[in-house]
Amino acid sequence: MADWEAVGLSDLDARLYRQLLRDPGIPVRQHSDALEVPLATIEAAVGRLAAAGLIRSGSEDAPAPVDPRSGVGMLVRERRAALDGVAALTDQLAREYSAGQLLAEPTRLIEIAVGREAIEARIEDMLRGATEQAVGTDTPPYVADGSSQVSGAELALLDRGVRFRAIYASEVLDHPGWVARLSSMAERGEQARVLPQVPLKLLIVDGTTAILPLAGDNPPDHRPSGQARAVVVTDSVLTNALQVLFDQLWAQATPLRLSEAADPATELINLLASGMKDEAIARQLGISGRTLRRRIAQVQDQLGATSRFQAGLQAARHGWVEEG
Repeated sequence: MADWEAVGLSDLDARLYRQLLRDPGIPVRQHSDALEVPLATIEAAVGRLAAAGLIRSGSEDAPAPVDPRSGVGMLVRERRAALDGVAALTDQLAREYSAGQLLAEPTRLIEIAVGREAIEARIEDMLRGATEQAVGTDTPPYVADGSSQVSGAELALLDRGVRFRAIYASEVLDHPGWVARLSSMAERGEQARVLPQVPLKLLIVDGTTAILPLAGDNPPDHRPSGQARAVVVTDSVLTNALQVLFDQLWAQATPLRLSEAADPATELINLLASGMKDEAIARQLGISGRTLRRRIAQVQDQLGATSRFQAGLQAARHGWVEEG
């Protein structure tokens, strides 16, 4: 049974409206008799239906219903717009809530997640709650075998159209499976850049919540005190500072362009520009080190370059890769 209250109609309003659909244009008194409801109550319900645009104007004495596809459809759209307006206030309300909580209890600013499962669960929650953008940095070491796997929360975030920017240490690309992962993420809309070195792992969602490790990725031992720990920082001057740090690193980083559709020469140039080691590039291309060196030399000759760096510059000028 439809939940008519969702569009502002009472049970009686809905019953009367459905009666009108079956028997349009008959006097109000007959509807009163059919529904076994006092005439005054039915007249009040007719007034509400008229105000809601569900009966034609001027037909209150013998109500004529409007086509539900337009009448009820309009109510649904109005309610949806009202709910969207309330939803748009969520971020503002959340910030006001956080500010109030911090004034009452400053320790709420920081949350400590202990253990790898707890940290991963917190990251998943943050990604699922992202509405505008997520930014992050990533660097080895990796303990988990599935580090190169794309999580469901990451895919859902990109599928929702949330902007996702990530900075990777070039060393990441030397790990098996990571080039395929980043290619898949790029196809879905992730914007990625690389740096020779990335100072820390970091995730910031909507500029208001950040998570970063408290220590290295490898616990010193298997005792509880050696468990991985991460700190979650809520909307504050600290999250603002971390966002500034990310923006500065982003400005320094090199765009990472990985595409399965690229021709061999462009693919090679992109892999070289990412800072990957020759061994990792050869593994990615499925060729030997000797074949890789020969291809690099051919590309340099084709571009009139005397070094890999010059080859990258010349490739951009020739439109093989985009600059910036």
